Amino acid sequence: MSWRQGLRQRAGQGIPALLEVDALLQASGVLAALPGARIAPGLVRFKLAERSCEGVQRQGLAWLSGARQGRGALGGRVPRYREWKAGSAALTEIGIEGLPADWPAHAAVFGCTSVDRRHWLLLLPAHAQLWLGWNG
Repeated sequence: MSWRQGLRQRAGQGIPALLEVDALLQASGVLAALPGARIAPGLVRFKLAERSCEGVQRQGLAWLSGARQGRGALGGRVPRYREWKAGSAALTEIGIEGLPADWPAHAAVFGCTSVDRRHWLLLLPAHAQLWLGWNG
């Protein structure tokens, strides 16, 4: 198994089963890819499966209400997520600051953090992207 496959498999444990992913797009040690984001030890970006994109685009937060627990252990325990938020509240929830106030209006964005705030998810359905970040 390549390091990329291993990372995808391991990081995938932190994603709720309702959110299907097709591929690992990027892995990084810092959040440099997201403007205004605080530094975090880990970040992976997945390509969201078409079925998941359609569910979020049709039903928004109602569809995401079932996506509140990771598939398996990540960092020693299964992440349980707080309620999903949309728009600028989603960005604030996961610690992104400094983006234009109208940015979420141009692209739907959803986010949530784990109950212990060690993990977070950011979902951009129009771009078929799911980001998973963690703080050690």
